Amino acid sequence: MSDEVIIRELVGPDQTMTIFPLYSQVSRLSEAVVYQRLSAMFAQSNYRCIAAYIDERMVGASGFWTGTQLWCGKYIEADNVVVDSALRSQGIGGKMMAWIEAEAERIECAVIRIAMVLGRERTHQFYARIGYFDDGLLLVKALSRGAADFPEYASQQG
Repeated sequence: MSDEVIIRELVGPDQTMTIFPLYSQVSRLSEAVVYQRLSAMFAQSNYRCIAAYIDERMVGASGFWTGTQLWCGKYIEADNVVVDSALRSQGIGGKMMAWIEAEAERIECAVIRIAMVLGRERTHQFYARIGYFDDGLLLVKALSRGAADFPEYASQQG
């Protein structure tokens, strides 16, 4: 087995669904829900996905969005960066982020954003090591449709 990591872009929801076995290491979502959401994300025309391979084995994946906001102009936001749990801390995540950063430069983005769940110190340390820093706080409130899936975000107001 080669140790060379190859990054490939996945096109469309059908090809991107090949990430499901890897993604299921970190998510409880069913295959049907993942497909439905990927289809909706691709329909917005600003979502893309890459996968990292060693030989032909998928060992990492990350989606990313492009957008424009007043404060920064054009940006990329990495979404659901996942590395096979047996291969973490071997540079795969860094290679995927380097690919995304190069793509952001190529399409003339000003910044790359990462939204990260609190309490994931190892993940936070990874991003700090590759040059990212805290610059805000993402506030979340679950609406009635999301209350069951995100009880930690449900309003405590009575």
